[in-house]
Amino acid sequence: MPVSQQLDLNHLFTAATSAMLMIGVAVMTAKAVLSNPIPWEAKKPLIEKYGLWAVNGAEAVCPHNDVACVAREAKRLFEAYKNRRRK
Repeated sequence: MPVSQQLDLNHLFTAATSAMLMIGVAVMTAKAVLSNPIPWEAKKPLIEKYGLWAVNGAEAVCPHNDVACVAREAKRLFEAYKNRRRK
């Protein structure tokens, strides 16, 4: 196979790999942006009570749309934080 054809195949492979990686990153970003683990109406009072960091941490470990789990986990995280700050 001539060198010019090998280079063309290498460029084609590199371009295809880059395109697949960019599409994968775009899909993962879209999933993260469009994902709403719990409705905003249920999330707002939890944020006011426990803080955004606690609610976001709770959403990361709870099943999708499980408001009770997010509330329990946010409360647990907030109380653990308070107890550690006292010591």
